[in-house]
Amino acid sequence: MSTSINALFSATTASSTATATKWKPAVGAAEAEGTWKAASDAGSSAGSAALAALKGEDSVELSGLAKSLTGVAGKVFASIGSKGRAMLEDFVKSGKMTEKDVALGLRQMATNAVKDRFIKERPEDEEDKAWAEKVGVAEKAFKTKTERMDKAMSALNEARAAAYDAFGKDEDTEAFQAAMAPANALFRAESADIQREMIETAGGDPNKIKVSAFKYSLTKGEDAFEKLDFGAEAEGGEGGLLSPDNEKGKAAAKLMYDLGFEGKLWANGLAQYAADVDIPGIGRGEVDNSLPRGKGYEPSAKEEAEAAGLPPPPTTVLTTSQTPGLQGFAKVIQDARDSLDATYTAMAKEGKGVNYSDPTGKDVERLFGGFDRRSLHAIASNKDGTFSKNEQEAAQSVMARQQKQAMDAADPLGTDKAAAYRAGVKFLDEASQEEKESVNWSVQRAALQYSYEKTMKETGAPMERLGNGSALASVLKDALEAQDAKTADVMKSVGGKVMGGEGTGYVSDLKSLSLFRDFLPNLSVRGAGGPMSVTV
Repeated sequence: MSTSINALFSATTASSTATATKWKPAVGAAEAEGTWKAASDAGSSAGSAALAALKGEDSVELSGLAKSLTGVAGKVFASIGSKGRAMLEDFVKSGKMTEKDVALGLRQMATNAVKDRFIKERPEDEEDKAWAEKVGVAEKAFKTKTERMDKAMSALNEARAAAYDAFGKDEDTEAFQAAMAPANALFRAESADIQREMIETAGGDPNKIKVSAFKYSLTKGEDAFEKLDFGAEAEGGEGGLLSPDNEKGKAAAKLMYDLGFEGKLWANGLAQYAADVDIPGIGRGEVDNSLPRGKGYEPSAKEEAEAAGLPPPPTTVLTTSQTPGLQGFAKVIQDARDSLDATYTAMAKEGKGVNYSDPTGKDVERLFGGFDRRSLHAIASNKDGTFSKNEQEAAQSVMARQQKQAMDAADPLGTDKAAAYRAGVKFLDEASQEEKESVNWSVQRAALQYSYEKTMKETGAPMERLGNGSALASVLKDALEAQDAKTADVMKSVGGKVMGGEGTGYVSDLKSLSLFRDFLPNLSVRGAGGPMSVTV
């Protein structure tokens, strides 16, 4: 089943390699004036994303600082532990720093962390390999020198021990010096020979070679870093990574340090943020937990969640329109429009009209059967008004049918609803980032996860932890739990015709659902900066 699902969704994961293009850091008037706004939902805090999803019909309450931090600053804030977040909140409340100052400082910290990771992990070219080989030779030569010096020193110590024994018997200083003269001369000669051999073998002083190699790697890495295209991490120049030598960023970060925001509060969280960034040409990484930590270092937000048995906070992701190796969403929309128009033209030449109401679905299949999941979502969501109502509903119906097919494959006899619900969740989790940012995706996933968990609790069988999916999906699942909604009602409300209800089952407005028309209580959802409440 997994193969067919992947085929439906097409590519949703970026390649780990990409061609580097010019990175445009956040500079200029926008920064000087202190304007801060996210360029996309992917760059917003979890609270901002949920607010956008709720279309302004509901109020989302975050702390003042957490609400203001978007883009990279919001991601770093969400990654560091609770003590670090609390300290930054206090800086703002006490007037020691403004929200803009904190945002700028966090962006500078993010830039430094991502740059350091890039320099450490960037792919080697031939020049890098030549330097690495040179350092290897130098280290080997130094090791050989150390081994030879140890032997020469051992021989000198043996001669000295013998001379001391003789000196202890007659206490003749001149005899002691005469006895040591040949050994000292031999040691000086061997030392000079050892040094000469090391220099010749290494091609110079090994220490100087290693310093030169470090300077080369640092300079080359910094130059290459400034040429990268970080896509969503750059946030269109506002709220994203800074130029590495941004003086205002450095000053804001220094002010934070001077006020007590020391490394032990944020080091682990910042490392998690940097590991989550999809660096062009490198990809995402992992935090190295094998290294010993300093005493008193605070856990990251992810580690705090794991310790409390909670799902991890949202990770840093690029929007698929910016992901290396995956074409932009605007291109997907245009290609879908062109494909539909070409099919309409071909059908017209054949003297055929389009019957969207045909119960056999022949015309719909001809028009939409060749689209992958991402293209279907582009049509179904119709964010820029490119597609007609008939086209939207047809794409929505195909998407619902795909989901149902995935669920039916897990429960072919209709006797294991939990397996079907679980398969539905897994199916949705393979979707593109654009689809995951839609209200419909969060509603469908929340309904399926709630139905799966409720069914498993009723049977008493072991339950798989499926995660939250999104901030909005977590809110909606909590709402269903608060109502103790019946599984049949849930699936009918969100499923549409294919699940036993009416229509296509596509949700773009939460108030259109009978489940939430009159009921959406205060609910807690884990997000950037702590609890977030969603109320109607």
